[in-house]
Amino acid sequence: MKGDASPALRELIADLEALVRERLANWPSKWEGYHWPGYTYEHTMRVRNLALRLAREAGADERVVELAALLHDIEKPAGAEHAAAGAVEAARLLAERNVEPALAERVCHAIATHAGGNTPDHPLENRVLGDADLIDANFGLVATWRFITIRAGHQAGVEETVAAMPEWLPRKNELLGLLTSEVGLAVARERSARMHRFCADLARAMAGGDSEDGLTRMVAHINAHYERGSLGEQLPQLRELARAARDPVALSACDRLEAEASGKA
Repeated sequence: MKGDASPALRELIADLEALVRERLANWPSKWEGYHWPGYTYEHTMRVRNLALRLAREAGADERVVELAALLHDIEKPAGAEHAAAGAVEAARLLAERNVEPALAERVCHAIATHAGGNTPDHPLENRVLGDADLIDANFGLVATWRFITIRAGHQAGVEETVAAMPEWLPRKNELLGLLTSEVGLAVARERSARMHRFCADLARAMAGGDSEDGLTRMVAHINAHYERGSLGEQLPQLRELARAARDPVALSACDRLEAEASGKA
């Protein structure tokens, strides 16, 4: 949100941030399919960061985008119908906080369409939110971290996961056609290229057989700590592993993970 946001709006955002943390920071309590404790909360914060960046670049209403991003997965426990359920819950939460009805309606509409329901004809706010959500899960080093964590959660070892990357990467590229904003597509393409380079670097390191290589050590750490995979908690540890290995490629990967989490890349 822009620095000149009104005090009332800043207070509302802080209130919703606390609400989202309370509901999602420990959800689910154990692994459920492709979800694990705390993932959805961190995902929500990353989506908010990226969606705001896309909104600024595209000229979308940042108020709508930030409020919708914060609440877009508030009903994630509902599963496949979480977007529709989230829009209903967001309407209730915003009404309780006396948010202007016209603004609340735009926020709820963006939430309702974020999970694959957008077309080029939808409002720009809806499209940048949907694109940010899709990008975070599927493009870039954050998406690669997610892939490694999910594979580990299904008991795959590091070698097996690295061997699966050549099949996984093309499937991600197929999702580029689902993006509905020019800014979102540009970010996804750049993140995709970075993801491909990382996976190629990792495959070469693994083929070299050096278990002390920085990238290999980082991926082994992610794999070993899948049960409560928190990127925020893992990043300092990953950076220390990269430093200990004196590996500039691994250090660059840590920088990139941090930049993507903040929405800067």
